Amino acid sequence: MFNIKRKKKGISPVIASIILIAITIAVAIAVAGWVFGLFGTYGSAGGVSVINPTLTIGAVDDTFAATVKNDKDTGVSIVSVTATGDLGVAITFDFTGSGPYTAHSSGPITATATTGNFTSGSPYTIRIAFSDGTIVSASASAI
Repeated sequence: MFNIKRKKKGISPVIASIILIAITIAVAIAVAGWVFGLFGTYGSAGGVSVINPTLTIGAVDDTFAATVKNDKDTGVSIVSVTATGDLGVAITFDFTGSGPYTAHSSGPITATATTGNFTSGSPYTIRIAFSDGTIVSASASAI
């Protein structure tokens, strides 16, 4: 019988180490991206924003008006609207008739102040709370 010696070759330990390190780094980047949200959120898109907020001082009632843009995959409705001035005075609003806002739509919001009055020229921070827990802040000066 023939006795043939075969040479067994594999990859060198240096190359194997480099390949293992590269795989480890790739997995670490993928896990970090998922944990810290670098690649977006699965199942939802966009958010809720408030466009062109205005505060108007009226003869009878002070009002807030704006456009709500809902870029989410689900509809939202308004839970509360408040405005806070520089002096910390909070003004609440009656916002009946505004919303709900369906997915990927926009629409107007109008609200009438139920407590407090605006001061002309003063800046206010308006906070709008939505049914999904989102709170959107906008800034406007009373006119």
